Amino acid sequence: MASTTETGSGLDRLFLYHFLMVTGVALLFTPLITDNKTFVLMLLVTMQIVLTCIGALIGLSLGHTVSKRAASVLFAIWMLVWCVHLA
Repeated sequence: MASTTETGSGLDRLFLYHFLMVTGVALLFTPLITDNKTFVLMLLVTMQIVLTCIGALIGLSLGHTVSKRAASVLFAIWMLVWCVHLA
């Protein structure tokens, strides 16, 4: 049911990758903003879909595929999220 891009990567995998990437980067920056936690959380939730779509469209235009290197970068970002929020 999921269509594939010109590079052969499935759109579902590409959107899932960009959703996790945007979420990880946003969670890395949330501890730096300490003014109003409720506002930051609302902004994160409302901008999540928009930023994911923008990132996926940029990835599609650049011919992005979910390779081992991309998965390693995603894993590293989520390990940083764990380190930042546990410290």
